[in-house]
Amino acid sequence: MKFTFIDKENLCVYKDGSVQKLDSGYAVQYRERTQRENRNKEWKKNSDAMMYDGFFPENDSVSVSLTSISPALEDNKIIYSLSINETSGIYYKYTDDEKKTEAHFLSSNEENYQQITVFGNGTILGTVQKDSLTMDLAVFSPQGGDYKTVTGGDSLDENPFLGFNGEIWYNSYGIGRNLNNEFVQYMPSEILKLNTRTLDIETVLTSNRYSFVKPVLDSEGGLYCIRKPSEEKEKNNVFLDILLIPVRIVQAIIGFISLFVRIFTGKPLVKGKGKTANGGSAAKNADEQTIFIHNYMLNVDKELKRNEKNEESGFIPHTWQLVKIPKTAGGDTYDKETAEVLAKGVADFCIADNTLIYTNGKRIFAIDFENGEVKKRKLLNTDFCIKLGAVYSREKDNPTDFFDMI
Repeated sequence: MKFTFIDKENLCVYKDGSVQKLDSGYAVQYRERTQRENRNKEWKKNSDAMMYDGFFPENDSVSVSLTSISPALEDNKIIYSLSINETSGIYYKYTDDEKKTEAHFLSSNEENYQQITVFGNGTILGTVQKDSLTMDLAVFSPQGGDYKTVTGGDSLDENPFLGFNGEIWYNSYGIGRNLNNEFVQYMPSEILKLNTRTLDIETVLTSNRYSFVKPVLDSEGGLYCIRKPSEEKEKNNVFLDILLIPVRIVQAIIGFISLFVRIFTGKPLVKGKGKTANGGSAAKNADEQTIFIHNYMLNVDKELKRNEKNEESGFIPHTWQLVKIPKTAGGDTYDKETAEVLAKGVADFCIADNTLIYTNGKRIFAIDFENGEVKKRKLLNTDFCIKLGAVYSREKDNPTDFFDMI
């Protein structure tokens, strides 16, 4: 059994019980280049010359986000996407040579590549984000360097999956706007199916109560996805919020002062984790970690504390469930009311060699189906894993020149 996953900033390959961890060569080189440039400019920051080089100092931080990973068709390669500051790219990583070299697939300073999935007929599907609200599905050239978008409009489309007859399954968040055409909110995510021959779109699953995320089909056409509440409910104390208004005003003032301290001294007001420059305690939530996942800002620390009594839990809410949705009696549609819950607290999942794999952020599990029974087993522990990937085989009715036919 083989699949890939991202653990913090490690590109990982799981194969038959062993794990190989690799670095993103592009990220490593980018950081090293940035560090060299910062050292070369250090004299300017420590002198009056900085005042003549722009009012605000240049941003010298490097923000790396590995956004997706998948095995490639060749056994010695994986493919992954990442974003670094204002740059996004897709790269092949070789896993068998001594230097673990990389090959460029596609990159851009204007677009963001979020998801990459590889299929056995050579098709590579993914997503391209061109603005802060919308995202389109894309079919990438197997040779790299080019792609074609197959959706558009005022929606956030993601997680494309190739069906067995040339159709693309995906989930989509519609965008709600007011009379002034201003963004208000995202609607619950639906699962849709795009016929690439006719360009007709069919709604497979929709609900006001739930969002359905990441459709995946098994070899028999069974539909799997993550089902999560359309609105995450937080238990807020209104009276406590009112009492904390003065505290938040003070925090805002401190933040304003900190900005100018940074500008005119080149040094931050706050140093280290939770410590101010004079050694005092910083704001309590200064070190709280948040991530944006499945169109939701998740507080990792709160979820870890909430789930700490369950040893098999991670930092994903238990209301985010991996479900299998059976077909109706006619066999053409799926019945969301009879969904079978397979796991709770799921960040991502894939199917590798007919085995269902999922992660809750801190652990990766496998689900086997034996004689109608669901059996779960832990494969390994992780530090921070919310992305999995596998290659999906396809019937011969899907052409190998899928990109050229779009």
